[in-house]
Amino acid sequence: MIFYSVAMIKKPVLRISMTTIGLLLLVGAVGLTTLNFNQHWGMKEVTTTQTRAIYSAAPAQSPVKMVIKKELGTKADNYVLVYRDHADDQEAEAHFIPDKDDMNKLVHSSATYRVADVDEATVTTKVTRWRFDSDLAKYLFSFAGMDGSLARQSSVVTVPKEGWTVMTPDEAKAAAKKAAQMQQQMMEQQAQMAGH
Repeated sequence: MIFYSVAMIKKPVLRISMTTIGLLLLVGAVGLTTLNFNQHWGMKEVTTTQTRAIYSAAPAQSPVKMVIKKELGTKADNYVLVYRDHADDQEAEAHFIPDKDDMNKLVHSSATYRVADVDEATVTTKVTRWRFDSDLAKYLFSFAGMDGSLARQSSVVTVPKEGWTVMTPDEAKAAAKKAAQMQQQMMEQQAQMAGH
C-alpha cells in the first residue's frame, strides 16, 4: 500500500493521506507483533496438572525404596531424579534431564522433591502454556508460532516419610555395596551353620 501510494497516486493530498495510513498500519502491526512476542499480548496462561505414581529406583528385593537425586547447579533447588515409572520396569530411569537443544524448556523447567506424610510416592507435574485469548488474537498472531509455547513447567516428586529415602548416586552406590556385603556375610553364616 505504501509503495503503491507513493509511486502511483498523482494527487498530492491523496498520496500523502494513503502513505500516512499505510505507515500507521505498518507501525501498528510491528508494535502489536512486538507486544505479542515480548509481553504475550493477546494470550493467556493455561495450566494443566498431572499426578501419577512412581516406583523405587532400588531393586525389587530391597527393603528400602529410594529415589536418587542429582542437583543441577549449587543453589537452584533443581534436580535430576532417578526412579521407575512402572512397577514392572527393569531399570530405573533419570527424569528431568535438561535439554540443551530446547532453550525455552531448559530455562522454564524445574524439578525438585519433598518428603511428606503420604502413603505412596508420586510425581506431580504442572505445565503452564501460552494460548490465544481470542479468535482475533489467533488471527493476528498465529503466524508467529507462539500458541502452546511453554511459560513454565515444574515437577515435584513426593516420597513417603516411612520406607523411602532420597539419596545421591554416591550414597546409593555405598548402600548397595554395604547390602551386598551383608548378604555375603549372611550366606557365609548359613553355610557354616549348615556344615555343623
